Amino acid sequence: MRREHAAPEKDQLPLLRAENLILSLPPLPPLHVPKLMVRPSGFVAILAAAQDAPPILERALLETLAGDRPAQTGHVFFLGQDLERSTPGWARMHGLSLLAEEESDDKGYDTAKSVEANLRRSPGSSLPTWLFRFLPLEERLSAQAGNLSPVERRWLALGRALAPRPRLLLLERPLEGLPRLPREALLERLVRINLEEGIAFCFTAQPSPLLQTAAASVYRIASGRLTAD
Repeated sequence: MRREHAAPEKDQLPLLRAENLILSLPPLPPLHVPKLMVRPSGFVAILAAAQDAPPILERALLETLAGDRPAQTGHVFFLGQDLERSTPGWARMHGLSLLAEEESDDKGYDTAKSVEANLRRSPGSSLPTWLFRFLPLEERLSAQAGNLSPVERRWLALGRALAPRPRLLLLERPLEGLPRLPREALLERLVRINLEEGIAFCFTAQPSPLLQTAAASVYRIASGRLTAD
């Protein structure tokens, strides 16, 4: 899966910008993030082996980028707004969302409700039918979410996160735990959503040549520091 990397316009403001972050969760070594940028319609991979970014530290980074955790040091800007000075919920209201790893399994939706009810998110809201071009959920609308296969549950969690059309969706290891073919299919669909709908993605993952090719921008976590490839 190879994508063309268009050169960003010089005057194009980043959608998300983090600078001079230091995340400290003792007894773990701190993580230094000098700079991270996600441009409008960006597709950004943060690659890290398990020993370089323990799950609790990786989650702290994503929560800080989402504005759900105060930055201990440094700043995170979304749409030019310093999230440290924003009111609670401002970032989500303006299109910044985080899909955590456990929400990709069964905590991001109601297993007792149908797929359709989960995609509507609230009674009376419209069904996001545009998602069916990308995610294989249309034939399963009447199925109870708790009866879905593990792969279908991953589709549903992603569909719920995408239903309100966020500007930027942060994903915690969305490909983790999937067999090879479903993993490649999910990555391909994320790329298509990014290219065709303009939704930006920033996600964490294990290093792999496939992600190197698919992502428009790549960062790596190693030796306690996040750096751009």
